[in-house]
Amino acid sequence: MFTDARSLPAGSTLQADICIVGAGVAGISIAREFIGRSEKVVLLEGGGLEFTKSLRNLPTVLRRHFLGEQALTRGRNAGEPYYPLRFTRVRAFGGSSRAWHERRGVHARPLDAVDFETRDGLPEHGWPIDRAQLIPYYERAQQVCGLGPFAYDTKTWETQGCGAPLPLNPELVESVIFKFGRRSKFDRYEDDFARAGNVNLVLHANAVNLADEGGRVQRIDCATLTGNRFRVQARTFVVAAGAIETARLLLASRDSQPAGIGNNRDLVGRCFMEHPDAAVGYLIPHPELDRSAFRLYQHQPAGENLTVEAMFKLSDATLRKERLLNSVLRLQPTYQSGMTAAVRSAQVVRRSVHFGVPTPGLAKHALRSVLGAPQIIRHYATWRSGRPSEVYGIDVMAEQTPSTSSRVRLARRRDRLGVPTTILDWQLTNLDWDSIRRTVEIFGHAVREAGVGTVISSLEGKDYPPAVYGNWHHLGTTRMHCDPAHGVVNENCRVHEMTNLYIAGGSVFPTGGYANPSLTIVALSLRLADHLKSASNRRPIVSNALQQSEAGFETQDEGLSLVKR
Repeated sequence: MFTDARSLPAGSTLQADICIVGAGVAGISIAREFIGRSEKVVLLEGGGLEFTKSLRNLPTVLRRHFLGEQALTRGRNAGEPYYPLRFTRVRAFGGSSRAWHERRGVHARPLDAVDFETRDGLPEHGWPIDRAQLIPYYERAQQVCGLGPFAYDTKTWETQGCGAPLPLNPELVESVIFKFGRRSKFDRYEDDFARAGNVNLVLHANAVNLADEGGRVQRIDCATLTGNRFRVQARTFVVAAGAIETARLLLASRDSQPAGIGNNRDLVGRCFMEHPDAAVGYLIPHPELDRSAFRLYQHQPAGENLTVEAMFKLSDATLRKERLLNSVLRLQPTYQSGMTAAVRSAQVVRRSVHFGVPTPGLAKHALRSVLGAPQIIRHYATWRSGRPSEVYGIDVMAEQTPSTSSRVRLARRRDRLGVPTTILDWQLTNLDWDSIRRTVEIFGHAVREAGVGTVISSLEGKDYPPAVYGNWHHLGTTRMHCDPAHGVVNENCRVHEMTNLYIAGGSVFPTGGYANPSLTIVALSLRLADHLKSASNRRPIVSNALQQSEAGFETQDEGLSLVKR
Protein backbone atom coordinates (compact mmCIF):
# COMPACT_ATOMS: atom_id res chain seq x y z
CA MET A 1 0.00 0.00 0.00
CA PHE A 2 1.01 3.61 -0.51
CA THR A 3 0.67 6.62 1.76
CA ASP A 4 1.31 10.23 0.85
CA ALA A 5 2.88 11.71 3.98
CA ARG A 6 1.61 15.15 3.02
CA SER A 7 -1.94 13.88 3.59
CA LEU A 8 -1.36 12.44 7.06
CA PRO A 9 -3.02 14.26 9.99
CA ALA A 10 -0.48 16.56 11.61
CA GLY A 11 1.26 14.98 14.58
CA SER A 12 0.11 11.44 13.83
CA THR A 13 2.13 8.35 14.71
CA LEU A 14 2.53 5.31 12.47
CA GLN A 15 3.18 1.95 14.13
CA ALA A 16 5.22 -0.89 12.66
CA ASP A 17 7.35 -3.84 13.57
CA ILE A 18 10.09 -2.66 11.21
CA CYS A 19 10.69 0.84 9.90
CA ILE A 20 13.04 1.28 6.94
CA VAL A 21 14.37 4.71 5.97
CA GLY A 22 15.03 5.00 2.24
CA ALA A 23 13.36 3.25 -0.71
CA GLY A 24 16.50 2.85 -2.78
CA VAL A 25 18.25 -0.34 -3.82
CA ALA A 26 18.89 -1.47 -0.23
CA GLY A 27 15.55 -0.43 1.29
CA ILE A 28 13.48 -1.97 -1.50
CA SER A 29 15.45 -5.22 -1.35
CA ILE A 30 14.79 -5.56 2.39
CA ALA A 31 11.13 -4.50 2.31
CA ARG A 32 10.27 -6.94 -0.52
CA GLU A 33 11.47 -9.80 1.65
CA PHE A 34 8.69 -9.06 4.16
CA ILE A 35 5.78 -8.79 1.72
CA GLY A 36 3.08 -11.24 2.77
CA ARG A 37 4.62 -11.99 6.16
CA SER A 38 3.18 -11.24 9.61
CA GLU A 39 5.50 -8.29 10.29
CA LYS A 40 4.16 -4.84 9.58
CA VAL A 41 6.69 -2.69 7.75
CA VAL A 42 6.82 1.06 7.14
CA LEU A 43 9.14 2.06 4.27
CA LEU A 44 9.89 5.80 4.28
CA GLU A 45 10.86 7.57 1.05
CA GLY A 46 11.70 11.28 0.91
CA GLY A 47 10.56 11.61 -2.72
CA GLY A 48 7.66 10.36 -4.78
CA LEU A 49 7.11 7.56 -7.28
CA GLU A 50 8.31 9.65 -10.19
CA PHE A 51 11.69 11.14 -10.98
CA THR A 52 13.04 12.92 -14.03
CA LYS A 53 16.62 13.86 -14.81
CA SER A 54 15.58 16.86 -16.89
CA LEU A 55 13.19 19.48 -15.54
CA ARG A 56 13.29 21.64 -18.65
CA ASN A 57 9.90 20.62 -20.05
CA LEU A 58 8.01 20.49 -16.77
CA PRO A 59 5.47 23.15 -15.78
CA THR A 60 6.82 25.70 -13.30
CA VAL A 61 4.81 24.31 -10.37
CA LEU A 62 6.16 20.77 -10.96
CA ARG A 63 9.69 22.06 -11.55
CA ARG A 64 9.58 23.80 -8.17
CA HIS A 65 8.29 20.60 -6.57
CA PHE A 66 11.07 18.40 -7.95
CA LEU A 67 13.76 20.97 -7.23
CA GLY A 68 12.45 21.27 -3.68
CA GLU A 69 12.77 17.59 -2.86
CA GLN A 70 16.04 17.13 -4.70
CA ALA A 71 17.44 20.27 -3.05
CA LEU A 72 17.38 18.45 0.29
CA THR A 73 20.43 16.48 -0.95
CA ARG A 74 22.52 19.59 -1.40
CA GLY A 75 25.84 19.89 0.39
CA ARG A 76 29.32 21.32 0.04
CA ASN A 77 32.51 19.71 -1.23
CA ALA A 78 35.64 20.46 0.81
CA GLY A 79 38.15 17.85 -0.42
CA GLU A 80 39.04 16.40 -3.81
CA PRO A 81 37.10 17.92 -6.73
CA TYR A 82 33.73 16.19 -6.84
CA TYR A 83 30.30 16.42 -8.42
CA PRO A 84 27.68 18.76 -6.94
CA LEU A 85 26.18 16.55 -4.25
CA ARG A 86 22.57 17.12 -5.32
CA PHE A 87 23.39 15.36 -8.62
CA THR A 88 24.80 12.21 -7.03
CA ARG A 89 21.68 11.10 -5.14
CA VAL A 90 18.01 10.83 -6.05
CA ARG A 91 14.99 11.42 -3.82
CA ALA A 92 12.41 9.13 -5.39
CA PHE A 93 11.23 5.53 -5.21
CA GLY A 94 14.13 3.47 -6.51
CA GLY A 95 16.72 5.90 -5.15
CA SER A 96 19.79 6.63 -7.20
CA SER A 97 19.08 3.65 -9.45
CA ARG A 98 16.65 6.04 -11.18
CA ALA A 99 19.65 7.94 -12.54
CA TRP A 100 21.31 4.87 -14.07
CA HIS A 101 21.82 4.66 -17.81
CA GLU A 102 18.73 3.48 -19.69
CA ARG A 103 20.45 0.76 -21.75
CA ARG A 104 23.24 -0.20 -19.34
CA GLY A 105 21.49 0.50 -16.09
CA VAL A 106 22.99 -1.73 -13.44
CA HIS A 107 26.76 -2.38 -13.68
CA ALA A 108 27.36 -5.57 -11.76
CA ARG A 109 30.17 -7.69 -10.45
CA PRO A 110 30.65 -9.25 -7.00
CA LEU A 111 33.59 -8.28 -4.85
CA ASP A 112 36.67 -10.49 -5.19
CA ALA A 113 37.61 -12.88 -2.38
CA VAL A 114 40.77 -10.85 -1.77
CA ASP A 115 38.64 -7.77 -1.04
CA PHE A 116 37.41 -9.42 2.18
CA GLU A 117 40.90 -10.32 3.43
CA THR A 118 43.02 -8.62 6.05
CA ARG A 119 46.22 -7.87 4.09
CA ASP A 120 49.66 -6.77 5.17
CA GLY A 121 50.55 -3.20 4.32
CA LEU A 122 46.95 -2.05 3.83
CA PRO A 123 45.49 -0.21 6.83
CA GLU A 124 41.98 -1.02 8.07
CA HIS A 125 41.48 -3.81 5.53
CA GLY A 126 39.40 -6.90 6.11
CA TRP A 127 35.69 -7.65 6.48
CA PRO A 128 34.19 -9.51 9.46
CA ILE A 129 32.56 -11.85 6.91
CA ASP A 130 34.09 -13.60 3.91
CA ARG A 131 32.94 -13.93 0.33
CA ALA A 132 31.76 -17.51 0.80
CA GLN A 133 29.13 -16.31 3.26
CA LEU A 134 27.78 -13.89 0.65
CA ILE A 135 27.63 -16.29 -2.32
CA PRO A 136 24.04 -17.49 -1.62
CA TYR A 137 22.95 -13.86 -1.30
CA TYR A 138 24.83 -12.85 -4.45
CA GLU A 139 22.88 -15.53 -6.30
CA ARG A 140 19.60 -14.19 -4.97
CA ALA A 141 20.71 -10.62 -5.73
CA GLN A 142 21.22 -11.62 -9.38
CA GLN A 143 17.51 -12.34 -9.66
CA VAL A 144 16.48 -9.18 -7.80
CA CYS A 145 18.59 -7.12 -10.22
CA GLY A 146 17.44 -9.06 -13.29
CA LEU A 147 20.98 -10.09 -14.26
CA GLY A 148 20.50 -13.70 -15.27
CA PRO A 149 22.81 -16.45 -14.00
CA PHE A 150 25.52 -15.78 -11.43
CA ALA A 151 28.42 -16.24 -13.85
CA TYR A 152 31.36 -13.83 -13.83
CA ASP A 153 34.14 -16.07 -15.17
CA THR A 154 35.49 -15.55 -18.69
CA LYS A 155 35.23 -19.27 -19.54
CA THR A 156 31.41 -19.19 -19.37
CA TRP A 157 31.16 -16.33 -21.85
CA GLU A 158 33.93 -17.61 -24.08
CA THR A 159 31.96 -20.84 -24.59
CA GLN A 160 28.94 -18.73 -25.53
CA GLY A 161 30.87 -17.07 -28.35
CA CYS A 162 31.66 -13.72 -26.73
CA GLY A 163 35.38 -13.95 -27.46
CA ALA A 164 38.47 -15.21 -25.65
CA PRO A 165 40.61 -13.41 -23.05
CA LEU A 166 43.99 -12.09 -24.16
CA PRO A 167 46.84 -14.51 -23.39
CA LEU A 168 48.38 -12.48 -20.57
CA ASN A 169 50.38 -14.13 -17.80
CA PRO A 170 47.68 -15.25 -15.30
CA GLU A 171 50.17 -14.96 -12.46
CA LEU A 172 50.19 -11.21 -13.11
CA VAL A 173 46.90 -10.20 -14.76
CA GLU A 174 43.42 -11.71 -14.95
CA SER A 175 40.47 -10.91 -17.20
CA VAL A 176 37.21 -10.44 -15.28
CA ILE A 177 33.61 -10.08 -16.41
CA PHE A 178 31.19 -7.24 -15.69
CA LYS A 179 27.47 -7.48 -16.44
CA PHE A 180 25.27 -4.61 -17.60
CA GLY A 181 21.49 -4.79 -17.27
CA ARG A 182 19.13 -2.63 -19.27
CA ARG A 183 17.72 -0.16 -16.74
CA SER A 184 17.11 -0.97 -13.13
CA LYS A 185 14.20 -3.13 -12.05
CA PHE A 186 13.96 -1.37 -8.73
CA ASP A 187 11.64 1.43 -9.76
CA ARG A 188 9.49 -1.25 -11.40
CA TYR A 189 8.77 -2.97 -8.09
CA GLU A 190 6.09 -0.36 -7.48
CA ASP A 191 3.29 -2.86 -8.11
CA ASP A 192 4.69 -5.24 -5.50
CA PHE A 193 4.22 -2.59 -2.83
CA ALA A 194 0.85 -1.46 -4.17
CA ARG A 195 -0.49 -4.97 -3.55
CA ALA A 196 1.28 -5.52 -0.22
CA GLY A 197 -1.11 -5.37 2.73
CA ASN A 198 1.58 -5.46 5.39
CA VAL A 199 4.12 -3.06 3.86
CA ASN A 200 3.28 0.62 3.87
CA LEU A 201 5.36 2.71 1.45
CA VAL A 202 5.14 6.27 2.78
CA LEU A 203 6.13 8.81 0.11
CA HIS A 204 7.42 12.37 0.55
CA ALA A 205 8.40 11.37 4.09
CA ASN A 206 11.79 12.73 5.17
CA ALA A 207 13.39 11.30 8.30
CA VAL A 208 14.82 14.24 10.25
CA ASN A 209 15.68 12.71 13.65
CA LEU A 210 16.17 9.40 15.41
CA ALA A 211 14.92 9.63 18.99
CA ASP A 212 16.69 7.13 21.27
CA GLU A 213 16.62 6.19 24.93
CA GLY A 214 18.75 3.66 26.80
CA GLY A 215 20.45 2.32 23.68
CA ARG A 216 17.23 1.85 21.70
CA VAL A 217 15.65 3.98 19.00
CA GLN A 218 12.13 4.79 20.15
CA ARG A 219 10.86 6.61 17.08
CA ILE A 220 11.75 8.45 13.91
CA ASP A 221 10.60 12.04 13.50
CA CYS A 222 9.57 12.80 9.92
CA ALA A 223 8.68 15.92 7.97
CA THR A 224 7.41 16.93 4.54
CA LEU A 225 8.14 20.04 2.51
CA THR A 226 4.51 21.07 2.94
CA GLY A 227 5.11 21.50 6.69
CA ASN A 228 3.52 18.28 7.89
CA ARG A 229 5.24 16.49 10.81
CA PHE A 230 4.63 12.95 12.05
CA ARG A 231 6.39 10.04 13.78
CA VAL A 232 7.02 6.37 13.25
CA GLN A 233 7.36 3.96 16.17
CA ALA A 234 8.71 0.47 15.60
CA ARG A 235 10.47 -2.43 17.23
CA THR A 236 13.35 -2.37 14.73
CA PHE A 237 14.74 0.45 12.58
CA VAL A 238 16.85 0.18 9.42
CA VAL A 239 18.51 3.24 7.87
CA ALA A 240 19.14 2.64 4.16
CA ALA A 241 19.58 6.18 2.90
CA GLY A 242 23.01 5.99 1.23
CA ALA A 243 26.43 6.65 2.72
CA ILE A 244 26.05 10.44 2.84
CA GLU A 245 22.45 10.73 4.03
CA THR A 246 22.79 7.86 6.51
CA ALA A 247 25.79 9.51 8.17
CA ARG A 248 23.94 12.83 8.12
CA LEU A 249 20.89 11.41 9.90
CA LEU A 250 22.95 9.69 12.59
CA LEU A 251 25.12 12.75 13.20
CA ALA A 252 22.10 15.06 13.35
CA SER A 253 20.22 12.87 15.87
CA ARG A 254 21.51 14.36 19.12
CA ASP A 255 18.58 14.18 21.53
CA SER A 256 20.49 12.02 24.04
CA GLN A 257 23.90 11.59 22.39
CA PRO A 258 25.71 14.91 21.82
CA ALA A 259 27.96 13.52 19.06
CA GLY A 260 25.11 11.76 17.28
CA ILE A 261 23.75 8.22 17.41
CA GLY A 262 26.44 5.55 17.11
CA ASN A 263 29.19 8.15 17.20
CA ASN A 264 30.70 7.82 20.66
CA ARG A 265 34.04 6.98 19.03
CA ASP A 266 33.81 9.64 16.30
CA LEU A 267 33.53 7.08 13.49
CA VAL A 268 30.21 8.00 11.88
CA GLY A 269 30.94 9.75 8.59
CA ARG A 270 34.59 8.67 8.61
CA CYS A 271 36.29 6.54 5.93
CA PHE A 272 34.14 7.85 3.07
CA MET A 273 35.23 6.00 -0.06
CA GLU A 274 34.57 6.25 -3.77
CA HIS A 275 35.96 4.47 -6.81
CA PRO A 276 38.47 6.92 -8.31
CA ASP A 277 38.14 6.88 -12.10
CA ALA A 278 40.78 8.23 -14.48
CA ALA A 279 42.28 7.85 -17.96
CA VAL A 280 45.73 6.36 -17.30
CA GLY A 281 47.19 5.48 -20.70
CA TYR A 282 46.88 3.69 -24.04
CA LEU A 283 47.35 0.19 -25.37
CA ILE A 284 48.80 0.08 -28.89
CA PRO A 285 48.15 -3.44 -30.26
CA HIS A 286 50.87 -5.36 -32.04
CA PRO A 287 50.49 -4.73 -35.82
CA GLU A 288 50.07 -8.43 -36.55
CA LEU A 289 47.45 -9.00 -33.85
CA ASP A 290 43.92 -9.56 -35.14
CA ARG A 291 41.57 -6.95 -33.68
CA SER A 292 39.03 -9.69 -32.94
CA ALA A 293 41.33 -10.64 -30.06
CA PHE A 294 39.82 -7.68 -28.19
CA ARG A 295 36.18 -8.64 -28.76
CA LEU A 296 35.58 -9.89 -25.22
CA TYR A 297 36.65 -6.46 -23.92
CA GLN A 298 33.78 -4.73 -25.72
CA HIS A 299 30.08 -5.01 -24.91
CA GLN A 300 28.69 -8.39 -25.95
CA PRO A 301 25.01 -9.41 -25.93
CA ALA A 302 24.46 -11.98 -23.19
CA GLY A 303 20.69 -12.36 -23.08
CA GLU A 304 17.58 -10.20 -23.11
CA ASN A 305 18.49 -6.69 -21.94
CA LEU A 306 21.88 -7.94 -20.79
CA THR A 307 25.45 -7.42 -22.00
CA VAL A 308 28.85 -8.48 -20.69
CA GLU A 309 32.30 -6.93 -20.99
CA ALA A 310 35.72 -8.11 -19.80
CA MET A 311 38.25 -5.92 -18.02
CA PHE A 312 41.69 -6.49 -16.50
CA LYS A 313 42.78 -6.76 -12.88
CA LEU A 314 45.98 -7.82 -11.19
CA SER A 315 45.99 -11.37 -9.82
CA ASP A 316 45.32 -11.82 -6.11
CA ALA A 317 48.86 -13.14 -5.66
CA THR A 318 50.28 -9.97 -7.23
CA LEU A 319 48.11 -7.74 -5.07
CA ARG A 320 49.31 -9.52 -1.94
CA LYS A 321 52.96 -9.52 -2.99
CA GLU A 322 53.01 -5.87 -4.07
CA ARG A 323 50.68 -4.73 -1.25
CA LEU A 324 48.44 -2.95 -3.71
CA LEU A 325 44.83 -1.85 -3.62
CA ASN A 326 42.53 -3.63 -6.05
CA SER A 327 41.53 -1.98 -9.33
CA VAL A 328 40.23 -2.76 -12.79
CA LEU A 329 41.44 -1.50 -16.18
CA ARG A 330 38.97 -0.99 -19.00
CA LEU A 331 39.77 -0.61 -22.71
CA GLN A 332 38.17 2.22 -24.70
CA PRO A 333 38.49 1.96 -28.52
CA THR A 334 39.99 5.10 -30.04
CA TYR A 335 42.48 6.32 -32.65
CA GLN A 336 46.05 7.56 -32.82
CA SER A 337 44.64 11.08 -33.06
CA GLY A 338 42.98 10.55 -29.68
CA MET A 339 46.39 10.36 -28.04
CA THR A 340 47.22 14.00 -28.74
CA ALA A 341 47.27 16.43 -25.83
CA ALA A 342 44.55 18.58 -27.38
CA VAL A 343 42.07 15.70 -27.70
CA ARG A 344 42.81 14.48 -24.18
CA SER A 345 42.25 17.99 -22.83
CA ALA A 346 39.00 18.31 -24.76
CA GLN A 347 37.78 15.10 -23.13
CA VAL A 348 38.67 16.47 -19.68
CA VAL A 349 36.80 19.71 -20.39
CA ARG A 350 33.73 17.89 -21.74
CA ARG A 351 33.43 15.59 -18.74
CA SER A 352 34.19 18.32 -16.22
CA VAL A 353 31.57 20.69 -17.66
CA HIS A 354 28.98 17.94 -18.16
CA PHE A 355 29.21 16.71 -14.56
CA GLY A 356 30.06 20.01 -12.91
CA VAL A 357 33.40 18.85 -11.50
CA PRO A 358 35.94 21.67 -10.91
CA THR A 359 38.93 19.74 -12.28
CA PRO A 360 42.32 21.23 -11.33
CA GLY A 361 43.93 22.96 -14.30
CA LEU A 362 40.65 23.15 -16.20
CA ALA A 363 41.56 26.54 -17.70
CA LYS A 364 44.79 25.06 -19.07
CA HIS A 365 42.87 22.15 -20.60
CA ALA A 366 40.37 24.56 -22.13
CA LEU A 367 43.14 26.70 -23.69
CA ARG A 368 44.87 23.61 -25.07
CA SER A 369 41.54 22.47 -26.55
CA VAL A 370 41.03 25.81 -28.31
CA LEU A 371 44.55 25.87 -29.73
CA GLY A 372 44.26 22.25 -30.86
CA ALA A 373 40.80 22.60 -32.40
CA PRO A 374 41.89 21.26 -35.86
CA GLN A 375 43.25 18.07 -34.24
CA ILE A 376 40.05 17.64 -32.26
CA ILE A 377 37.89 18.08 -35.38
CA ARG A 378 39.93 15.50 -37.29
CA HIS A 379 39.69 13.04 -34.38
CA TYR A 380 35.92 13.24 -34.09
CA ALA A 381 35.50 13.11 -37.86
CA THR A 382 37.43 9.82 -37.81
CA TRP A 383 35.28 8.56 -34.96
CA ARG A 384 32.05 9.39 -36.80
CA SER A 385 33.31 7.68 -39.95
CA GLY A 386 33.02 4.30 -38.22
CA ARG A 387 36.60 3.33 -39.04
CA PRO A 388 37.91 0.45 -36.88
CA SER A 389 39.80 1.56 -33.80
CA GLU A 390 43.58 1.79 -33.96
CA VAL A 391 44.45 1.95 -30.27
CA TYR A 392 42.70 1.52 -26.94
CA GLY A 393 42.50 4.08 -24.20
CA ILE A 394 42.92 2.65 -20.70
CA ASP A 395 40.65 3.81 -17.87
CA VAL A 396 41.05 2.72 -14.27
CA MET A 397 38.34 2.25 -11.63
CA ALA A 398 40.19 1.78 -8.38
CA GLU A 399 39.74 0.80 -4.78
CA GLN A 400 40.32 3.55 -2.25
CA THR A 401 41.99 2.99 1.09
CA PRO A 402 39.71 3.69 4.08
CA SER A 403 41.04 6.87 5.68
CA THR A 404 39.46 8.67 8.63
CA SER A 405 40.38 12.02 7.04
CA SER A 406 38.01 11.25 4.16
CA ARG A 407 34.65 11.97 5.71
CA VAL A 408 31.13 13.33 5.77
CA ARG A 409 30.39 15.96 8.42
CA LEU A 410 27.64 18.42 9.22
CA ALA A 411 27.60 22.06 8.18
CA ARG A 412 26.12 24.96 10.13
CA ARG A 413 23.69 25.60 7.32
CA ARG A 414 20.34 23.82 7.56
CA ASP A 415 17.92 22.72 4.87
CA ARG A 416 14.24 23.64 4.65
CA LEU A 417 13.36 20.93 7.17
CA GLY A 418 15.83 22.20 9.74
CA VAL A 419 18.41 19.41 9.29
CA PRO A 420 22.09 20.41 8.98
CA THR A 421 23.39 20.02 5.44
CA THR A 422 26.48 17.96 4.68
CA ILE A 423 30.10 18.71 3.93
CA LEU A 424 31.86 16.02 1.91
CA ASP A 425 35.61 16.00 2.48
CA TRP A 426 36.73 13.35 -0.02
CA GLN A 427 40.43 12.65 0.48
CA LEU A 428 42.74 10.39 -1.51
CA THR A 429 46.09 9.19 -0.19
CA ASN A 430 49.54 8.47 -1.62
CA LEU A 431 48.70 4.77 -1.36
CA ASP A 432 45.74 5.30 -3.69
CA TRP A 433 47.90 6.97 -6.35
CA ASP A 434 50.86 4.61 -5.93
CA SER A 435 48.60 1.58 -6.35
CA ILE A 436 47.11 2.93 -9.57
CA ARG A 437 50.53 3.78 -10.99
CA ARG A 438 52.03 0.39 -10.11
CA THR A 439 48.97 -1.43 -11.50
CA VAL A 440 49.45 0.22 -14.88
CA GLU A 441 53.16 -0.65 -14.83
CA ILE A 442 52.50 -4.34 -14.15
CA PHE A 443 49.74 -4.46 -16.76
CA GLY A 444 52.11 -2.90 -19.32
CA HIS A 445 54.77 -5.50 -18.53
CA ALA A 446 52.25 -8.35 -18.98
CA VAL A 447 51.02 -6.93 -22.31
CA ARG A 448 54.55 -6.54 -23.63
CA GLU A 449 55.62 -10.00 -22.37
CA ALA A 450 52.65 -11.65 -24.14
CA GLY A 451 53.40 -9.89 -27.43
CA VAL A 452 49.96 -8.26 -27.41
CA GLY A 453 51.28 -4.73 -27.85
CA THR A 454 52.65 -1.76 -25.94
CA VAL A 455 51.15 0.18 -23.03
CA ILE A 456 51.91 3.89 -22.82
CA SER A 457 51.20 5.24 -19.34
CA SER A 458 50.04 8.82 -18.88
CA LEU A 459 51.15 8.71 -15.24
CA GLU A 460 54.91 8.70 -15.71
CA GLY A 461 56.54 11.66 -13.99
CA LYS A 462 53.25 12.70 -12.36
CA ASP A 463 52.06 12.39 -8.78
CA TYR A 464 48.50 11.61 -9.87
CA PRO A 465 46.30 11.40 -12.99
CA PRO A 466 45.48 14.75 -14.66
CA ALA A 467 41.72 14.37 -14.07
CA VAL A 468 40.13 12.07 -11.48
CA TYR A 469 36.42 11.47 -11.09
CA GLY A 470 34.19 9.47 -8.80
CA ASN A 471 31.42 7.12 -9.89
CA TRP A 472 28.65 8.14 -7.45
CA HIS A 473 29.65 5.06 -5.43
CA HIS A 474 29.36 6.34 -1.87
CA LEU A 475 30.83 3.87 0.61
CA GLY A 476 32.16 3.43 4.09
CA THR A 477 30.73 6.09 6.43
CA THR A 478 29.26 3.53 8.88
CA ARG A 479 31.74 0.75 8.20
CA MET A 480 31.32 -2.82 9.41
CA HIS A 481 33.73 -4.18 12.02
CA CYS A 482 33.50 -6.61 14.94
CA ASP A 483 35.38 -4.14 17.14
CA PRO A 484 33.38 -0.96 17.94
CA ALA A 485 36.70 0.90 18.11
CA HIS A 486 37.08 0.39 14.35
CA GLY A 487 33.55 0.32 13.00
CA VAL A 488 30.03 1.66 13.47
CA VAL A 489 28.09 -1.57 12.81
CA ASN A 490 28.80 -5.22 13.61
CA GLU A 491 28.84 -8.18 11.21
CA ASN A 492 25.01 -8.18 11.19
CA CYS A 493 24.90 -4.47 10.32
CA ARG A 494 23.57 -3.48 13.74
CA VAL A 495 24.93 -0.25 15.19
CA HIS A 496 27.26 -1.29 18.03
CA GLU A 497 25.83 1.15 20.53
CA MET A 498 22.17 0.40 19.78
CA THR A 499 20.04 -2.70 20.25
CA ASN A 500 17.48 -2.12 17.51
CA LEU A 501 19.14 0.08 14.87
CA TYR A 502 20.58 -1.41 11.68
CA ILE A 503 22.26 0.13 8.64
CA ALA A 504 21.90 -1.10 5.05
CA GLY A 505 23.73 0.01 1.93
CA GLY A 506 27.21 0.92 0.80
CA SER A 507 27.96 2.84 4.00
CA VAL A 508 28.69 -0.46 5.82
CA PHE A 509 31.49 -1.47 3.41
CA PRO A 510 34.80 -1.71 5.32
CA THR A 511 36.59 -1.53 1.94
CA GLY A 512 35.20 -1.00 -1.52
CA GLY A 513 37.17 -3.17 -3.94
CA TYR A 514 36.79 -1.98 -7.53
CA ALA A 515 33.43 -3.51 -8.49
CA ASN A 516 30.30 -1.39 -8.83
CA PRO A 517 28.66 -1.80 -5.41
CA SER A 518 25.00 -2.36 -6.29
CA LEU A 519 25.12 -6.16 -6.46
CA THR A 520 26.94 -6.36 -3.12
CA ILE A 521 24.52 -3.85 -1.57
CA VAL A 522 21.56 -6.01 -2.60
CA ALA A 523 23.30 -9.18 -1.34
CA LEU A 524 24.04 -7.58 2.05
CA SER A 525 20.47 -6.27 2.22
CA LEU A 526 19.04 -9.74 1.63
CA ARG A 527 21.38 -11.09 4.31
CA LEU A 528 20.15 -8.41 6.73
CA ALA A 529 16.53 -9.21 5.86
CA ASP A 530 17.12 -12.86 6.77
CA HIS A 531 18.67 -11.78 10.06
CA LEU A 532 15.67 -9.57 10.85
CA LYS A 533 13.28 -12.40 10.02
CA SER A 534 15.10 -14.61 12.49
CA ALA A 535 15.14 -11.86 15.11
CA SER A 536 11.41 -11.24 14.65
CA ASN A 537 10.70 -14.75 15.91
CA ARG A 538 12.48 -14.03 19.18
CA ARG A 539 11.15 -10.58 20.03
CA PRO A 540 7.63 -9.45 20.91
CA ILE A 541 5.53 -7.35 18.58
CA VAL A 542 5.20 -3.64 19.44
CA SER A 543 3.26 -3.49 22.70
CA ASN A 544 0.12 -1.51 23.35
CA ALA A 545 2.03 0.41 26.00
CA LEU A 546 4.51 1.59 23.41
CA GLN A 547 1.72 2.46 20.99
CA GLN A 548 0.12 4.74 23.56
CA SER A 549 3.32 6.16 25.04
CA GLU A 550 3.35 9.37 23.00
CA ALA A 551 0.55 11.51 24.43
CA GLY A 552 -1.10 13.80 21.94
CA PHE A 553 -0.23 11.69 18.90
CA GLU A 554 -2.77 9.64 17.03
CA THR A 555 -1.96 5.93 16.76
CA GLN A 556 -2.78 4.09 13.55
CA ASP A 557 -4.70 0.81 13.95
CA GLU A 558 -2.60 -2.28 13.22
CA GLY A 559 0.31 -0.25 11.92
CA LEU A 560 -1.46 0.78 8.71
CA SER A 561 -1.58 4.21 7.13
CA LEU A 562 -4.47 6.63 6.89
CA VAL A 563 -4.41 7.05 3.13
CA LYS A 564 -4.45 4.17 0.66
CA ARG A 565 -4.56 4.08 -3.10
